[in-house]
Amino acid sequence: MGTAPLDWISITAYLLVMVAVALFFTRFMKGAKDFFTGGRRIPWWVAGISLYMGLFSAWTFSGAASLVYRTGWYGMIYFATWPVGFFIGFMLAGVRCRRSRVVSPVEYVETRFNRATHTTLSILFTVSLLYWPIQHMASLGKMVGPMLFPNSEAAIIFTILVIATLVLFYTFSGGLWAVTVTDAVQSFLLLGVVVILIGVIITESPELFAGLPAFSIHAPESESNYDSWYLVAFTMQTVFSAAMGDRAQRYYSVRDERAVLKLGLLTTALFAIGPVFFGLIPFLSTVVWPDPAMIPCFEGLKNPQEGVYVAMAAKYLPPGILGMFIAAMLAATMSATDTCWNTASAIVSVDLYKRMVRPDADDRRVMQVGRIAIVFFFIVAVAGAIVITVKGVKLDIIGLTVGLLTGVAISIPLTLGLVVRRISRWAAVGAVVFGTLAAIVCSDLSIFGPFHIFGFMKYPFGYRVFFIIAVTLAVFLLSRPIGRVGRNRLVAITLSVAVAAGFWFFFLFLNTNEMLSWSTVFSGAQPPVGDESPAHYLVAMSIAAVTFGYLTYLFARIYSRDLDEPEPEVDRFFALLKTPIDADKEVGDERQTVLAYHFVGIIVLLLALMSLALLLFPSGREAPIVNVALSIILALIGFGIMQGGKGLLRRMKEAAIAPEQD
Repeated sequence: MGTAPLDWISITAYLLVMVAVALFFTRFMKGAKDFFTGGRRIPWWVAGISLYMGLFSAWTFSGAASLVYRTGWYGMIYFATWPVGFFIGFMLAGVRCRRSRVVSPVEYVETRFNRATHTTLSILFTVSLLYWPIQHMASLGKMVGPMLFPNSEAAIIFTILVIATLVLFYTFSGGLWAVTVTDAVQSFLLLGVVVILIGVIITESPELFAGLPAFSIHAPESESNYDSWYLVAFTMQTVFSAAMGDRAQRYYSVRDERAVLKLGLLTTALFAIGPVFFGLIPFLSTVVWPDPAMIPCFEGLKNPQEGVYVAMAAKYLPPGILGMFIAAMLAATMSATDTCWNTASAIVSVDLYKRMVRPDADDRRVMQVGRIAIVFFFIVAVAGAIVITVKGVKLDIIGLTVGLLTGVAISIPLTLGLVVRRISRWAAVGAVVFGTLAAIVCSDLSIFGPFHIFGFMKYPFGYRVFFIIAVTLAVFLLSRPIGRVGRNRLVAITLSVAVAAGFWFFFLFLNTNEMLSWSTVFSGAQPPVGDESPAHYLVAMSIAAVTFGYLTYLFARIYSRDLDEPEPEVDRFFALLKTPIDADKEVGDERQTVLAYHFVGIIVLLLALMSLALLLFPSGREAPIVNVALSIILALIGFGIMQGGKGLLRRMKEAAIAPEQD
């Protein structure tokens, strides 16, 4: 089992098409607004599909597929939580984000909060975005490398280097237009191939469904990290992570609020099909290969279960079509990485360079600085992906850890800053500092070497998210009451002592660390075997409690500074959020939008022809019905998109004639 020469032809042809897309949209890149927002003319359905594709990429086929393989029905339910969390987050921030009229996801922060908060969040958010391309590249290398070059870990590194280089070129060329259009094209191909794959399995191996275990919401005992609280916590985390950051870029890339609502509903619907399209295949693979060591092409590699989705595709898809599937996954990861780099470069160039270094820089100069930043992100992504691959770290575990340490505490104030009016202008900084410290003390920091001692709470994922969200929300929403306490130094000191003592006892009595159990600390029981003693954890716990107490005093004093100050900028900002978009004045005509309809339609039709062209090769005629079925699906989509473009063009002409008739 593996790739055939015809698969290589499909992969090469598809990647060349993606490069052509990037080159085509280069001519639209006149400055920063075009590069980072697509001139706000990206069709709503393109933006919605792009948002969906950017949220899963290749990790869905590796880390998430591994989760389903290991946990069965539990993993299927995990996929079902995605649309719930996304929809809530979208309703909180989608329209508000578009009305903020920003170019980067943190651009509004200086007006809403203050200059120091803007700088802090710009730096922190950029740093947090550095990790995800690393995970995308590592996921892709682990899946595709062994398929292209079976039983070779070196192939994983080679795949990472080649694809990352293509992404670097891709990001430089077409900006957000190329990212979103490519996402749309590859989604149609990817979903079409998955439909075909499920159909082939149903036709050829219906007995697999009978071999699935009985329904259960519980994960196996060996997967103790995954429980009901995990699902609830993941949904809560998704609420905030889906609302802001690189996701927000799609909200302000479309024409107006109506387009935002459409893209949000479309993305929610796409997430709703996740259990079938992306959970069913790895779930059925547990019947085919009960032992991960049996998975072809991945046997002998670290964490072979992360390649189970691709292995199923290789088992059931004919040559050529398998290549198109792999190519679509390649492109999905390219675009997910491109999205992170485009967003991070927007923050570096707009929020840091233009605001702090060259306020007089024009749009073209800002775009050039963004491109320079992308080179740095490329180096970090390649190096990090190779390290993860060599060490054999489980991607679902490290992804959750990094996401908690860098994501939740930042995304909450970024989201609620658009919703809540009566808070201190320093509330976001306080929430991020407290939330990050909360994430440190309750997370599993074993991947960080000797610093793991500060993760003394040893909470499972669900408890971690609850604790981090509770601390972050409390500091954010109670900033004004805390500020009133801070007006009196003695009262602020008393509060900080109470907070330190409260956290110390909370840490001691509500942890899941065996080293800090009551019997071990106070009854002299023999501590569990480990590198650290209970005393080490008690010291770390005391340091953390004192730190929480000191930070309470510090931010109480800081919050007190702006309690009675007028906030005309904040008032204007919230007035702006209530002001509907006048698309005709703020965006202009939709000629580029119409062009996108036609361009995407043509590309999808070319992919339909590619599926048929594979039948010209002897090896491509192994299962001709598969090629024909995929071609029909893609042709219907392509023609439908082009008809939509014609309809939009007709409405534009009617709108242009109407004023003259009046």
